[in-house]
Amino acid sequence: MDIIGFSQYEGESLYESWERFKDFQRSCPHHGLLDWLVTQTFYNGLNYPTKINIDAAANGVLMKKSIEDAQILIEEMASNNY
Repeated sequence: MDIIGFSQYEGESLYESWERFKDFQRSCPHHGLLDWLVTQTFYNGLNYPTKINIDAAANGVLMKKSIEDAQILIEEMASNNY
C-alpha cells in the first residue's frame, strides 16, 4: 500500500510530498487507517530536514499536537512551500 510505505523523495519539497501523499489517500479512500496513523505515517516518511522544519513550526514535536492541529499545520506549511 502506497500510504503505509510513503517516503519523501530526495529533492522533493514538502508541498510535493504532501500532494503525492494526498493522492495516495484519494486513490484508496476506504483504506481504513485511523487519522492519527495516516498523519504519523506521512511525518515518519519525511526526510530529516523537513521534519526539523515542521517540528520547529509546531514549537516542539508535531506528533504532540492533536491530529487535527498537526494536519492543519502540515497543510499550511505545504501551501506556503508551494
